[in-house]
Amino acid sequence: MTVHDTPIRRTTRLAAGILAAGLLVPLGHADDGFERLFDGKTLAGWKQLPGGTWEVRDGVIVGSQENTESRHGILLSEKQYANFILRARFRSIDGNSGLYFRAQPVDHVVAVKGFQAEIDSEGKDIGGVYETLGRAWVARPDAADVTACYHAKDWNHMTVTAFGGNVVVSVNGVQTAALREDPGERRGHIGLQLHGGQKMHVEFKDIEIRALPDDTPPVIADAIHDTARPIPRFVEPKSLDALAKSRTAPAGAVVLFDGGNLDAWSGGPWKIQDGVLETVSGNLTSKDPFGDCGLHIEWRVPDKDGHGNSGIYMMGLYEVQIFNSHHNHSPIYADGQAAAIYGQYPALVNACRPAGEWEVFDIAFRGPRFDPSGRVKEPAVISVVHNGVLVQDRVPLTGPTDHKNRPPYAQHADRLPFYIQFHGDRLQFRNIWIVNE
Repeated sequence: MTVHDTPIRRTTRLAAGILAAGLLVPLGHADDGFERLFDGKTLAGWKQLPGGTWEVRDGVIVGSQENTESRHGILLSEKQYANFILRARFRSIDGNSGLYFRAQPVDHVVAVKGFQAEIDSEGKDIGGVYETLGRAWVARPDAADVTACYHAKDWNHMTVTAFGGNVVVSVNGVQTAALREDPGERRGHIGLQLHGGQKMHVEFKDIEIRALPDDTPPVIADAIHDTARPIPRFVEPKSLDALAKSRTAPAGAVVLFDGGNLDAWSGGPWKIQDGVLETVSGNLTSKDPFGDCGLHIEWRVPDKDGHGNSGIYMMGLYEVQIFNSHHNHSPIYADGQAAAIYGQYPALVNACRPAGEWEVFDIAFRGPRFDPSGRVKEPAVISVVHNGVLVQDRVPLTGPTDHKNRPPYAQHADRLPFYIQFHGDRLQFRNIWIVNE
């Protein structure tokens, strides 16, 4: 299926790691499997490279440097890490700093080469990814996201999830950068930076890491249905006229509903009126099974005050959420809004129209791959274009959809029917077709 036009944010919500939700634990090892890199008292486990000053004050690592110092002042972890979830709190008072990962010391004025998640006292490019002594910027954040998430001169929370060539950085719960299958370094030290040639003052605390095995399946670092998770910002959807070409079934598409009958479906019963399909009761399931595919479907919430709660379950297991989310009309947690991968990934942005208007989903789906023993080798992956806006960009699923739960994968067939959920709300559908990959 063709993915239409330019995304509002060229990032992916690609998170490969272990569930890392909840409060940071101040003493000992975190109860969610995280190891403390800073004991709150000393710099044990760290090595200071020439340049700048690092010390511990009142349970905080404080880095400082005068603008006469040309070298980068780096505090480097003694251990190296490949795949991990790293989280830390930082407060930047003066100058440009960063949280290094997969870094290696070198004989150079900047002292290390590798990746840096940007930290800056003024908030410029916070959470972007810079490759020092390499390609320079590899992912810069959206300025609107930085404005929404960064607390200048105050404490902020940064999370870095790295698995193979896939990296995601978030600041205060807002994704600021992501790399997919990046060719850069895959292993190295964690580091704290003082930028040379600047007056510097930066502070870090609650630095924790969870190393991940090489065969870890993708999961999410945010708790399921966490109401503190940021709600996607609203963007203007494309008009139906602008989407006319993409709404036409291409040659070879399997047309499942064109306004005439329900011969391709089982379940329900649902009704057809004036060429529009409407919920009545029960889920509506495709008679044919599908695997890797592109699905086009148009839906609307006909009642102004209706919640419009429904979903499209690819393979009957993996849900793309349907909901009345125009300007957050029906409040719900971020991973339950329209175009969310339910319970896993909020949409990158909210491209919903008001109730009563037609919404357009184009879903590109690749099913999971299992080895002969039934273990998942490759997770299911979904992209979603909502009203012409890319809102899910090749996100890897943690497993099937479940309410208030993220169950693991269980081996299943390569092709399975999909269904449209009936959740008790009145919804309407039209123009449903599918392209097999």
